[in-house]
Parts: sequence; structure tokens; C-alpha cells
Amino acid sequence: MKRVHLDFHTSPDIEGIGESFNKEEFTATIKAARVDLMTVFAKCHHGYCYYPTRVGKMHPHLKFNLLKEQIEAIHDAGAKAPIYIPIGWSKLDADAHPEWLMRNIKTGEPIYFGSAPTGDPEAHIEDCSWAALCPVGGYLDEVERVTRDVCEQFDVSDGIFYDICFVKESCGCPDCICGMKALGLNPESEDDAKKYYKQKHIEMMRRLTAVVHEYAPNATVFYNGGADMNRTEYHPYQTHYELEDLPTAWGGYDLMPIRAKFFERYGKPYLGMTGKFHHAWGEFGGFKHPEALRYECADMLSVGAEISVGDHLHPSGRLDEATYRLIGHAFDYAARLEPYSYGTRAYTDVALFMSHNSDSDVGASKLLQLMQLDFDVIESADELSGHRLVILPDAVCLLAQDKAKLRDFVTRGGSIVASYESGFREIGIKKLSPSPFDLDYIECELDGFNTPFLSYSSAYITECEGETLARVYEPYFNRREGHFCGHKNTPYRLDAAEYPALVKNGGVAYFAHPVFSAYNKSGSYVLEEYIKKGILSVYEPYAAVKNFPSAAKLRTREGDGFIAVHLLYAPPINRGNVCILPDFPTLHGVSVSLRVGRRVSSVTLPVTGEKIPFDTVGDMLRITLPPFSLHTLLIIE
Repeated sequence: MKRVHLDFHTSPDIEGIGESFNKEEFTATIKAARVDLMTVFAKCHHGYCYYPTRVGKMHPHLKFNLLKEQIEAIHDAGAKAPIYIPIGWSKLDADAHPEWLMRNIKTGEPIYFGSAPTGDPEAHIEDCSWAALCPVGGYLDEVERVTRDVCEQFDVSDGIFYDICFVKESCGCPDCICGMKALGLNPESEDDAKKYYKQKHIEMMRRLTAVVHEYAPNATVFYNGGADMNRTEYHPYQTHYELEDLPTAWGGYDLMPIRAKFFERYGKPYLGMTGKFHHAWGEFGGFKHPEALRYECADMLSVGAEISVGDHLHPSGRLDEATYRLIGHAFDYAARLEPYSYGTRAYTDVALFMSHNSDSDVGASKLLQLMQLDFDVIESADELSGHRLVILPDAVCLLAQDKAKLRDFVTRGGSIVASYESGFREIGIKKLSPSPFDLDYIECELDGFNTPFLSYSSAYITECEGETLARVYEPYFNRREGHFCGHKNTPYRLDAAEYPALVKNGGVAYFAHPVFSAYNKSGSYVLEEYIKKGILSVYEPYAAVKNFPSAAKLRTREGDGFIAVHLLYAPPINRGNVCILPDFPTLHGVSVSLRVGRRVSSVTLPVTGEKIPFDTVGDMLRITLPPFSLHTLLIIE
């Protein structure tokens, strides 16, 4: 499904709201752009509604039921129209009810996003300036009243999208303080405050979803912010997952894939969310390169995700023609890929065991993508079936039964790559203590590097069974104000430490450093080569690509009777404060080798219908592709 999330946060100081709206033109625009679903606004962050509300306040310069007209126009285009209701930000409510504001649990001060108010109404603000509202007590009652009003005035069968739902991890507003005390929790304890925050937000989700389903039992209900990989307590209460990863503004182009793989495991619909903007939400007049948006849509489909593109409607109510040419260009291409994307699963024998440490997990994901290896995400050793390699990045907390099953996995011929705290005794790693040093060095036989290189971290001191492949070199001392050397870090001692940096023990490779988080933070080329060497010491990849740049992506998905091979290449670059895709070079002579293990009847480029010659060597299928740019898709039947 190809979606547009249509923001409409509109100041009360702007007149003529919706005066250029034309239902037939609206319908024709989204139909031409091949939009399947468009989220439209009941209420915005300024606090105003865009229909004749019975509980809130309609925008003072809106003279008709804009929401009703938009929904009808979208339905006339054959598309769905979920309705947007904000929770965490509503300026009108914040100004009228300061008792509803979220407050810092320690200081009691209101929590603001963007620029905190200075008291000078003419002071310049660069971005937003929203006071956060706490959905506990009186304000939750207000959100429910708005929800019921929307459900009673509109058919909400297409769904409700709640926004700004999980602002912080704790709140010290009067309702929360009283609620914590009533439950015997200590408001001065950060742990108790976090526990209460989670409990009340789960209650909020249950309560609001029950209201929506009272009117439309099959409606989708999504709480934005609740698709964070590391806030798993909120995941069961979503009907689907919208992964808000605007690569130009935050996260870059490597974050969405691991999130998609994580949420794919729940068996619910999941979608990537980007924007038409050059930078981020609400950027009027900002556009990204048409081919960049086409790349982003292909990227989402290559991990089986649906597509959502963010736009912001002009106060006049008229859709921007250039924006929908841009979106239509991307959606036209996406439509040709969709039959080979939805309902597929990763074709891989690699599993990434989540640590729920963001740097570790994202660093491992980046490394695997760089190695052109697709992967599954797992959270339990019960999910090992079908995998030959398991990555345990840096900080995985394993249960006793997980350790026993991982030991048996190696005994049966599987391979494990573990790092730092993720090593454990059952696979021959005895952890003693973290190193006393802030930073240290690693010596390993790598092409072109026969000297200790900076680890960008420090090792865990261990006793390990097996062959030492790399050694630790400690610095002379930790860098401190009273004793330091040079501009950056202290040099290494000339003798290696007595504990190893990398050990290979049968099918197990263990890195003593938190190499994945160090790589995510540093991007070091030498560290990258070092990690690849450790992985390849115990694992033979199921796929390989030649003449493929390091920034290119290989994604392999399996459907009913076919394997889909996506190849993407558009090198990102930072210009100003934005990560962009400005260039789409043509690649020549790219060849793919893939372990298939089944008879292949044909290899096709479905976008053009062209048949591609192939050969097999053992159980490896080999294909040389014709020249392509940005993205190509191979279907192996």
C-alpha cells in the first residue's frame, strides 16, 4: 500500500483556511499519484479542529467541514482516509490547562520541544515550540472526548492515527504525582516514575482503542512513537507499525531496515515512513530529488514494508502540484515492485540477536548490510531454526535456556559471533572484568595494517578457549586533565596485553571489544575490516556480489515460488545539515552469487520483463546483471 501522511498544523494567525480546496481536483491529484491511503487531520498541534467539533474549537478561519470533504475526495479516488488526532502536543489545550502539562520529574518545570518560550512573543524560533501534554487524568478525558466526537461524526473504519504519544519516560505533573502516591510508588524515584509512566500509557492505549473499536471494530489504531524497537512494552497495543525514519533528518539511510526486520516478526502490517521534504516535517517549499524518493520507496519494499510519504497541506487546502508529481514518480515505480514485496520474508541464514542497545544493534545491522548480507532479527534462541550464523552484538542479555540452546546450535554446526558482554562460558568465554582503560588498541593481520589500530572502545578482560586471532594493546594511561599525551588519545604500550581481542573456537568467534557500537559511532574502515574478518573466520556467506560499491545494498526476499533479489545504490552525502541522495550512478558488470539449493527455472527483471541468463556451480546460482542505476529487482523462479 502506498500512503501519504498529510500534515496540517495551521496557525490561527492565517486566514482563508481551505478556501482553495476543490474536491474534484483533490481526488484527481491523489488518484494520478497512485495514492492508496491518505491520513487527514481532525485536529492539529495548534489545537484546532478542521470540522465542526462539539468538544473542541474549530480553526477560527475555517468556514466548512474540511475533514468531511477530504475524506469524501479520498474515497472517490478509491483510497482510504485514516484520521489524525494528536495527543502530546496541542497548544490550545496547553495554554488553557497548564495543569495538563508534562513536567520534569526532578524540577517540576514544563517540558518543551523545540524552543522554550522566552516571554517575548516576537522572539525568533527556528523550529517548533510545543509544550508537552500528559495523557493522564483530565487531559486523557479530553482526548477521549475528541475521539468520540470524531467517531460519532465520521466513519472511522479506515483507522485512527494518534501522534506524539510517548514524549519522555517519566512525568512529574500533578496527576502523575498523585497517581504514583496512590499506588504506593515514590515520585522521587526515577524507576518508580518510569514504571508509572509505562503503566498509564498502556492504559491510555487500551482505553482509546476500545473507544475506536466501539464504533469501528476493524479500524486500524496506531500510536506514533510506539514503534521504537527498545520500547517493547507498547508494541502489543498497535494494530500495525509505522516506522517514522526520515533519513534526511535523523537516522540516515541505514536505520529503517533493521526496524522493519524487527517489527516484521510480529506478523502485523508494517510500513516505512519518509517525507517529500528536503529536510523534515513541515518544511514548506522543500523537495527532495525525485530519484531519491524513488530510491526510498524501493528501499522500503526491499524489506517487505509498505510505504508512507509525509507531506504538509498548504493552509489554502490545495495539494501542491509539484509535490504530487514527485510522489507520483516514486509511487508509479513502487507499484511495479509491490507484487514481489508484500508477504515475502528475508531469504537468509543469518540472525541478529537483539541486545536492545541501539548502538550495538544498529552497528551490527550496518555491518551486515555493508557485507551485502540480509538477516533476520531474533530475540530468543527459540528462533534459531533455519539459520547458520547468529550475531550476538555487545550487550545481549541471555537467559540460561538461551545459552544452552546456543551451545547446542554450535554443536550441530552453527556459528556464533559474539562481542563484549555477549560472550558466555558455555561457548568457551570466561569473562573476568571490563578493562580499566577508556580506550585501547588491537593488533590483527589485516591487509595493509600491520600495526595496532585504535579500537574506539576498550576490551573485556577474558580467558578464552581457542585460537587468538587478534591481541589487545593497552595505552600507557587513561587520558586525564592531570596527565595526557598529545591532542587525542594516549599511545599504546609496545607489549601486548595478556588477554585476547579476537578468539576463534570452532564455530565461535568472540570479540573482546564492543565492536558493533564502536563501529556505529566511529565508522572506522579498519574496524570494519576487522569485524568482517572475525565474521568470515566462522561463516561462509550465502550470498556475494562483485563490482558492487560498499554503500550499495543487497536484499534477498522469498515469496511463494520465487526469490526476490533487490540491488540498490545511491550513495548518501551530507550537505548542510541534511543527509541526501544527489547522485544515481550506473553500475556495470555487477554479478550476484546466491546459494539456492533448488532447481531454478528462470531469472527475470520484472520491471522490464527481460529474461537474464544464469548458471549454477554446485548449489550457488550465478547471475551477471545488465547495467542499472538506483535499483533493480531480480526474480528467481
